[in-house]
Amino acid sequence: MNKLFKNSIIAAIAVLTVTCYCISVLATSLDVNADNQIDINDVTYLQNEISNLSDDTELDLNCDGIVNVNDVSFLQIEISRNSLENNTQIRVAITEYNKNVGDTFTVSVDTNNNVNEITYSSSDSSVAKIVATDKHSVKIKANKVGNATVTVKQCRETVTAKIKVDKARCVDLSEWNGDIDFSKVKRSGVTCVILRAGYGKDDNQEDEKFNEYYAKAKTAGLNVGAYWYSYATTIDAAKAEVRNCMKSIRGKEFDLPVFLDVEEYRQAVLPRRTLTDIISTFCDGIKSNGFESGLYSAKSMLVDSAYADELASKYLIWMAAPNNSYNELPSFVDIHQYSWTGRVDGISEKVDMNYIYNLNC
Repeated sequence: MNKLFKNSIIAAIAVLTVTCYCISVLATSLDVNADNQIDINDVTYLQNEISNLSDDTELDLNCDGIVNVNDVSFLQIEISRNSLENNTQIRVAITEYNKNVGDTFTVSVDTNNNVNEITYSSSDSSVAKIVATDKHSVKIKANKVGNATVTVKQCRETVTAKIKVDKARCVDLSEWNGDIDFSKVKRSGVTCVILRAGYGKDDNQEDEKFNEYYAKAKTAGLNVGAYWYSYATTIDAAKAEVRNCMKSIRGKEFDLPVFLDVEEYRQAVLPRRTLTDIISTFCDGIKSNGFESGLYSAKSMLVDSAYADELASKYLIWMAAPNNSYNELPSFVDIHQYSWTGRVDGISEKVDMNYIYNLNC
């Protein structure tokens, strides 16, 4: 056998042996004095062995091929880490939350361990979706009526927060609703508003109150969405409505989707395939610009004039059905407009009332 090749094999076997051996040592124990505890006595034992010029390879804890003071440092760090892990204490400031669909909220976490990673999980992400985390908090979006548990874990310690999500009261508004005191609206128990951003495909068709309503609703702490009233009877017209809508909503942050409002008779008499494609064109166009999207329409129009199941598989469905209870509606309905003559403190005129049950697309 070639001598150089033979030496290479021997060296490789030696490296592999040392590597595997070191991994084995780390995997088994740092109890170098064999007293069944990992503590300061192991550090003292190791220091004495080094002072006695011990070359016991089992004491090469950091796997650098030498038994020296670096192994003592390694052992001290590991003991400190193990002690920290074993004594970790975490807690959440609030253990039970009652929220409404559309709410985004933060669960605060306290820990005495600022070294080890904290992980978060939700028992049902469709109800309580984790949207952001950091060392001391987890941000959660309530997306559907139901119950979920958020679990916080660090080392071997876990704590939980129970989340109960109820349907949200929502009003939809346009310039016809006049001046509004959004703080009173919020105090009345309404948590969501959907604002008309505008209508059609031509310039200068933004709702005159849209920007004012948006700013005041945000300031009042309401969850905000938008809708665009459609006249489109062709795919090209739907694309133009997307462009026009984006002029109004670009740069804004919504808690709820941007909906296409389809209720014109000229749309109802189109072939079902045509109307379905018009709706999809608008909703996909809004999605491509980074917004969630959905469809608003009356029960009869959606069911009779479009392929409702196809649309419901891709977008949120907001249905106007004031003469029906929610249980009477198709199972795919996410938002129910149950009244056109509601009364809400802070709004002088009659207003459309809605319940939001689900925001999962």
